[in-house]
Amino acid sequence: MKPPHSNILLTNEHINYRQNALWIRIENYAIDDANAVIPFSKKMAQTENWTDNFTRDAIQEYKRFVYLCCIAENGASPSIVVDKVWHMHLLYTTEYWKNFCPNILQRELHHFPNVGGIIDYKKHHDWYLETLILYIKVFKQNPPAEFWRIPPELTPFLYSDKISATQPPLKASAIKIAPAVYYLTIVIPFILTWLLFGELPLLNLSVFQYFVLFTPLLFIIRRLVAMSEKRHLKPVIRNLPLYNRYQLAYLSGGYNNAFLLLVNDLVENNWIKIRDTKKEFAKKYFSLIVDQTSAFEDQNFIQPEVLFQSMDHLYNKSKFSLPQLASALSEYLHPIATVQTAAPEKDAILYPVWLALSAMIICCFPAEEVNLFTGFLYGIFFFMWFISIVSWQTPDSDHTIMGRALKKQMRALNNIRTIHQQAIILNRFNGVFDIPLFKKTANFFNDGGNCGATRPSCGCGC
Repeated sequence: MKPPHSNILLTNEHINYRQNALWIRIENYAIDDANAVIPFSKKMAQTENWTDNFTRDAIQEYKRFVYLCCIAENGASPSIVVDKVWHMHLLYTTEYWKNFCPNILQRELHHFPNVGGIIDYKKHHDWYLETLILYIKVFKQNPPAEFWRIPPELTPFLYSDKISATQPPLKASAIKIAPAVYYLTIVIPFILTWLLFGELPLLNLSVFQYFVLFTPLLFIIRRLVAMSEKRHLKPVIRNLPLYNRYQLAYLSGGYNNAFLLLVNDLVENNWIKIRDTKKEFAKKYFSLIVDQTSAFEDQNFIQPEVLFQSMDHLYNKSKFSLPQLASALSEYLHPIATVQTAAPEKDAILYPVWLALSAMIICCFPAEEVNLFTGFLYGIFFFMWFISIVSWQTPDSDHTIMGRALKKQMRALNNIRTIHQQAIILNRFNGVFDIPLFKKTANFFNDGGNCGATRPSCGCGC
């Protein structure tokens, strides 16, 4: 076995893969049988519950993996998604062994499963890392995070425009120019009012002119406030698919959320078990029941060997509490909390703009007599203005902003396996009261509310 970051010797023929006869055969290989009732890709999508687009792209990644297997001295190691495609292809035994291997690859390509254990895991980890380095060198792009798990050790080899948000990739000029451009939208309501009425008498506006001018201004300013709040998180949001699921949970809900997700995963994998002691939930005991060697192929955990080393710190593996487990896993979860986000910055333009808008709303108030209808409209308008001021003075937390960003970028959750895992990441630890694990352990994750759940009554299992 070569060291993890060893130099990989490639010929120009290998690197210029588009002109390579082997790649041309692999690229043009039709994995679907045109005469089959259920073609390979359809079967793959149905078996794994994948979308057609995801399946198509996964097959393309499988072809790239096969090419790397053939040109690398030590072969290559697949990701979980690619391995699933490979397994399905192997089930088509006649096609795989009688056509694909002899005619397309012109060699045999065998699948060797892991034998298990810490030594084999480390060997597989190094091999997998070498595969990703080879992928970057050959295909001149970063492995798509939807199909390949990106370990932290790969960061130095990634192309800078795709690198993890721990090193913010945005240029300073982009950050400075963008706000100035967006603030130009403030003039749109003024232009619109002038075009509609042919004049813009700010100190003598009619009721209709007043609403046409200031209602859009209110929404534009609120939008600028929201953009200002999340501007420092843009590098993180842009690179969400590069993070593992525990980092996503941390970004959306903090350290407690990452810990809740990890405990949930340990329970789902039947590695630990809640022992019903008939006592209050915060004092329920857990026991370690996992066969550790069976978990090393699970790439959903960041570093399984470190996880097990952390759990070895437990004084009694057959009877431990959540606080004891939290203490033992603090070392394992420490890298999760090191995801760096830039500190929020005060927008120098926003404050005077708010003052100017507020002054105009008061000074330009129409002199017309207020009736029941206009009074109702004024009530709605000034309520919106008040809400805007309150929201401006009480900005959303970074976790709230990241939670909304995750819901908009669901592709970042492609590798999340269960509904409970998605719920924890998207809803944060204080809003997952329907998850069975949370019902049993709610008091431990309590943040001062009702069992840590965002509901008015204490009906979440406590």
